[in-house]
Amino acid sequence: MDYSLARGLPILGVVMHKRPTYTLLALAAFAALSLPAFGTTISFGLLNDPGQTYTFARADSPMGALVTDPVAPYPGWLGANIPGDRLGFFCIDYLKTANWNTTYQGADYDIQTAIPGKTEQQLVEAAYLSDKLYRLGGSAASVSLYQGPISFAIWQIMDPTPGHVPVDPAAQPYIQEAQQAFLTHQVTAATYPNTRVFVPNNSSIQDFMTLTPGVPEPGTIIMLGTGLALLTLGRVRFPRLKRDPAAKQAPRR
Repeated sequence: MDYSLARGLPILGVVMHKRPTYTLLALAAFAALSLPAFGTTISFGLLNDPGQTYTFARADSPMGALVTDPVAPYPGWLGANIPGDRLGFFCIDYLKTANWNTTYQGADYDIQTAIPGKTEQQLVEAAYLSDKLYRLGGSAASVSLYQGPISFAIWQIMDPTPGHVPVDPAAQPYIQEAQQAFLTHQVTAATYPNTRVFVPNNSSIQDFMTLTPGVPEPGTIIMLGTGLALLTLGRVRFPRLKRDPAAKQAPRR
C-alpha cells in the first residue's frame, strides 16, 4: 500500500486556458481519487519484540533511578500484514501501552492534518527526529547513541508534562535540535509528506508514527548520494519474524 502524496501532484503543473471552472473541478476530482483518505479506519499491527532495550539514569525525580525500556523503531505493518506494508514505527505515547504480535483498528493521519490532542509543533518535531533516526540507520543505528535518546526525545516532546516521561540527559540535545529546526522554519508539516500517524480506536493504546514508502523526506535526500540509498531509506525493512503466541506488552509497561 503506497501512501505517497506524490501520486496526485503532477496534474497540478498542467495549465488550462479554457473553461477554468471545469478544470478546477477536474483537478479536485482527480485529487480525491489519487490521495489517501486521512483519518479513516485502517488496521495496524506490531510484530515481534526486536530486542532494542535501552537503559539510562534519570535526570529528574527520582534522580539517578535507572530506566529500562524497548525503543524504536519497532517492526510492524499498516494496512495489511504483507512485506510491502511492513515498516518501522515510533511509539509517541509513553504512558500508554500496546502488545507485540497484536492488531489494532484505528485512524491513519498525515501530520498536515489536525490530530486530536497533538499540536503541529509536536508532530513536526517528532517527525524531524524520526526522519533523523532513519538517516542514522533506523533499526541498525546504535541503541545507546541514537535509538534510545531519540525515542525518549520524541516521548518528551509529545508529553512535556513534568514527571510523565523520565528525563534522559542524552535526549535533551535532540529535543533542542528539533525545537530549533521548527522555530526557525527549517522544517514544517509539509516537509514530511510521507510521515504517518496511527491513532487507535481504543484510547488506552499508544499512537504510532512511521515513514511510509514513497519519495524520501527532504532531509533524507540531502544526506544521500545515490539513487539506491534513496530507495532503501524510504522504508525501514525488517526480516520476517515468527509470531510469538505469547504476546508481550510493548513498548511500554
